Amino acid sequence: MTAAPDQPALFIDAVEIPAFLDGDRSTPYAERLHRDRTIGASLRSLAPLARVRAWRRQQAQRGHASTPALMFAQRLNQGRRVVGLLMLIVGAIAGSGVASAVFHYDGTWPVNVVTVMAVLVLLQVALVIVTLVLMLPRIPGLRALQDVIGSISPGAVIAAIYRRVAHLGGGNVDLLAPHARGPAAARFARWQVLAWSQTAAIAFNIAALATAIALIAFTDLAFGWSTTLRIDSNEALRITNALAAPWRALWPEAVPSATLIESSRFFRLASAPPPKISAEALTGWWPFLLAAIITYGLVPRCLLFAFASFRLRSATAHLLLDDPQVKALLDRMNSTEIELGAEGAEAASPRQDASAAAAPTGGASQAAAIVWSGAIAKDSVNDWSLRQLRKQVTTTVEAGGGRNLDEDAAIIRAIADERPALVLLFVRAWEAPLLDLQDFLIALRAAVGAACSIIVVPIGAGGATAAETHRATWSRWVGRMADSGLYVETGA
Repeated sequence: MTAAPDQPALFIDAVEIPAFLDGDRSTPYAERLHRDRTIGASLRSLAPLARVRAWRRQQAQRGHASTPALMFAQRLNQGRRVVGLLMLIVGAIAGSGVASAVFHYDGTWPVNVVTVMAVLVLLQVALVIVTLVLMLPRIPGLRALQDVIGSISPGAVIAAIYRRVAHLGGGNVDLLAPHARGPAAARFARWQVLAWSQTAAIAFNIAALATAIALIAFTDLAFGWSTTLRIDSNEALRITNALAAPWRALWPEAVPSATLIESSRFFRLASAPPPKISAEALTGWWPFLLAAIITYGLVPRCLLFAFASFRLRSATAHLLLDDPQVKALLDRMNSTEIELGAEGAEAASPRQDASAAAAPTGGASQAAAIVWSGAIAKDSVNDWSLRQLRKQVTTTVEAGGGRNLDEDAAIIRAIADERPALVLLFVRAWEAPLLDLQDFLIALRAAVGAACSIIVVPIGAGGATAAETHRATWSRWVGRMADSGLYVETGA
């Protein structure tokens, strides 16, 4: 689907749409289900991201704007741009300053090629390797190293600046505090920081190149090489040939000759002046130095920036799509509507706990059901589900209570064998969630996979709708499990 010219940035939608859906939960359940399914049927695209963003545009066209949330999202996006611009400025200043220092020439001693290569090439290669380590998946064993590198990298300063800018908006969303919104926010924060870092590195290399070219063009630089290491001219020639291999065919003049290497070596002795060498002969190093900075500094950073930008967009999309309320919206848009005449409004989840899980409304019209510790009579599950949740139960099993772990494991395997798109887990609303239920849910998720939605249904005595205080308790508990496909629903 082609984006509309006035479509907001993806980041703005990722912040604003969940906030809009949170306020939209006061709309009656049946009304939302009918509205969202109708919009979903009118959309041509089947891509979840395109469908959610198109849904929001239709809501905006109908006058359903979320002005405070939209303004806050725009403020956050502006903050991201400000930080990006700041990284450009800082990188450019640093690159120009470093290049001015290593290319400094006062007419006494030549510019040391070894120093230039160490600072503007070898050091950058090392930093590129460190960046690649940070970009690798966070697997056990590597995660500790990534955390150490990340804690001492400029990314920590960048994140602090962003948080400061974000708080100027007066909101409470901090996308560089990963625990605020779970794994999706952690991925977003990681790639945002990496993209900012590559922006600064590209600016550094461009400024360093520009400064070097300016000094070469408008001053009379002389180059030589000197090192304490026992490296003779033949070894130096092998090293420069290896470094120049990427551009040898494209720029032969940027490959130092044996004569240049032999004639431009000098030694710093306190009592001796520089060697009497023609100044013109000492200028032959500059093509090699510029080519090395471009090849080993600028080009890798451009490639890393392109990759980080690609992953950042993907992480931003997941920031939107992994939100529980957005997943519930997609369930409603893709569901088959069942009209039973109920028009009750869904009780809003408590706002005081940011980690409270949002309940999905709609979704797959059929589900497998698990009754935990006799929360509801097994033979009344389907009627209750149709009446309150508009879900037809195809299979009902019982778990928990006096059953042992092996029996519960067998029940989980039986449910997983059916490959359900949705599982309802009925629990006693008046009982506090316990660790055995948490373990059961973790095992159930591992068995049914990430694509299956799981709805925890707290139910009152005799099949009554759970009280709001009980719903709040279960919502906070489910939210702390950090499972984007795990919801709470108490019915209409």
